[in-house]
Amino acid sequence: MKIAKILFLLTLFLFTGLYAKSFPVCKEYYYINENKTTEKSTFLEQILKENPENVECMLKLASLYLRTNRVARAFDLIRRAYTIDPEFVEKQKISKILDLALRLSRLGELAHKNRDPELYNELGDTYYEVGIFDEAAKAYTKSLALDPKQSKIKILLALSYANLGQYAKSEKVLRQLVTAEPYNFYANYYLGKVLKNGLDEPKEGNIYLRMASYILNHTDIKLDKEGEKEFLKKDLQHELEK
Repeated sequence: MKIAKILFLLTLFLFTGLYAKSFPVCKEYYYINENKTTEKSTFLEQILKENPENVECMLKLASLYLRTNRVARAFDLIRRAYTIDPEFVEKQKISKILDLALRLSRLGELAHKNRDPELYNELGDTYYEVGIFDEAAKAYTKSLALDPKQSKIKILLALSYANLGQYAKSEKVLRQLVTAEPYNFYANYYLGKVLKNGLDEPKEGNIYLRMASYILNHTDIKLDKEGEKEFLKKDLQHELEK
């Protein structure tokens, strides 16, 4: 009787092992504490290492990456999953961002492959427009590494840092630009803003804001948007009166 029971358990164990190996299951409920994202991601990464076409695990890992600000990696996983089983991916909640994920993942791949600053700029602009400022900063940094003379991209990099609350990094980029281009309106304007409102340096901030006001009113500058001049005049007046 005991031998029969042992043989039964052994057969069950072997069958279960083989089944699990052939048909991997993506079970997050091994983790009781929902805050243990590191353990969860490690668990899912291991499954994907052993079973790289497990679409369910790809999407769950992508969701974890999104919650922990690893957006580019999440988008790459969503694209991988979509190429394997588009019908399954389209039925999941994560499909709401499918178009964006596919576009940005492909764009990032092309930019990296071609080492093209324009593609990195397009990637950064798209991330910036949807408010994913850390990825925007990464894309702009890579673009500037390939072409350091892009003043507009330096401004966008500084603004990405400012939106992340990384005012010291933003200040550094803007100071370097002001040094190289003393009459760059946007460099003076945003440096004044960062110093005054981000780093609590109102006196020094006002120096750059006054310079921005002078450039705006006494030089023939080309602004990024039509009709922007009046708004900027009012904003500078408001800042300098504070």
